[in-house]
Amino acid sequence: MPYVCTVCNDGLPYDFVTCASKGCKLHFGPCSGIQEASWRKTDKTKWKCLACRKDKQTPPEDNKPVSGDELREFMNMINQKLKPIEQISEMNDTIKELKKSVDFMSEQYDGVVTRLEELEEQKNVQKTQLQNLQSMVEERDTLISNLQERIRENEQYARNRNIEISGLEEVKGEDLKEIMKNIAQKIKVDYNEDDIDVIHRIPTKRSNEHPKVIAQFTTRRTRNQWLKCKKNALVASSEVTGGQAFSTVYLNTHLTPEWKHLLWAAKQYGRPKGYKIIWFQDNKINAKKDVTDRPVFIKSEKDFEKMK
Repeated sequence: MPYVCTVCNDGLPYDFVTCASKGCKLHFGPCSGIQEASWRKTDKTKWKCLACRKDKQTPPEDNKPVSGDELREFMNMINQKLKPIEQISEMNDTIKELKKSVDFMSEQYDGVVTRLEELEEQKNVQKTQLQNLQSMVEERDTLISNLQERIRENEQYARNRNIEISGLEEVKGEDLKEIMKNIAQKIKVDYNEDDIDVIHRIPTKRSNEHPKVIAQFTTRRTRNQWLKCKKNALVASSEVTGGQAFSTVYLNTHLTPEWKHLLWAAKQYGRPKGYKIIWFQDNKINAKKDVTDRPVFIKSEKDFEKMK
């Protein structure tokens, strides 16, 4: 059975140190405090391990002073024992450096957190400012929309005594008031030349289209009577102008370009949904699916959603 070191309790190799006092068996080096080379030169019958030396209170019988080799071996052993303490000291230095690094990183982290909080606060301020700006823009858009609607209504109001006549052939030397008299006879409406304040043609951009005629009556009531009676007869251009064109003559409310476009768009949107009757009246577009239905009122493209 192999021997075990008295100090570290590990197994011993073939060569080891033996104490002359109690027969303690030890490793060369830190456990025994003596190196193998010194052991070879030592009187093995007198050599004692450190533990046995401490147990003996009286000085050696021969009062022989400690040799230099033994002192060096003892110091080596002490140094070996102190190495863990030195390592602990080095670890303490490392820990201090780590603590400094952690403290620095903590400061950096705190700085980042503070900056993030500042940015969050700035974001909230900017968000509030943006919301205020959006509210201002919405209010301004509403104001502009209302102003545009008022301008459009005023422009249309200025035409509330007008009739727009299309399909009427332009004849050389024509007398438009005389033509209006002929139309009045066809649609069976009372005609008085003094009822017409102004009448004239307006240029057209299409070469294949007869220039339209704008007739302004002295009163809105007279204008409305003409529009009401236009359904009494289908009038051909040649019947009232003496010209060659057989185009149908249409009498309509004189709309501003905006209202005219909105009326066209309303018809394009509403007819596929079953709205057969779409017309302009009283500064708004009216739409019905049937004559007995209540009309849907349209003043802008947003109102198209009402046509369901």
